[in-house]
Amino acid sequence: MRTTSSMEPNHILREIRKVLDANSCDYEQQESFLLLCVHGEARPEGEATGEAAGEGRADLVQWEMEVCKLPRLSLNGVRFKRISGSSIAFKNIASKVANELKL
Repeated sequence: MRTTSSMEPNHILREIRKVLDANSCDYEQQESFLLLCVHGEARPEGEATGEAAGEGRADLVQWEMEVCKLPRLSLNGVRFKRISGSSIAFKNIASKVANELKL
């Protein structure tokens, strides 16, 4: 999983959008280089939580992706930050997105 690149920040952002679209993720641009991303389905209210209840269903995950400059390295990086949703669901989608990025 590579999340650093010498590509221009705008090109990195374009690549991120392409990968998010390919993975059916919704996103909203919060700032110039910050995206708020959403993936999965919300559980109906009142549905039991636990392993048996959630088998075979994607949990709703929200996270931020930010293109940022890495000091002293002359590289740009992509920062992932989970906002809500289970850690495992976040790890799964974040890893998938990061691995598909062509940086």
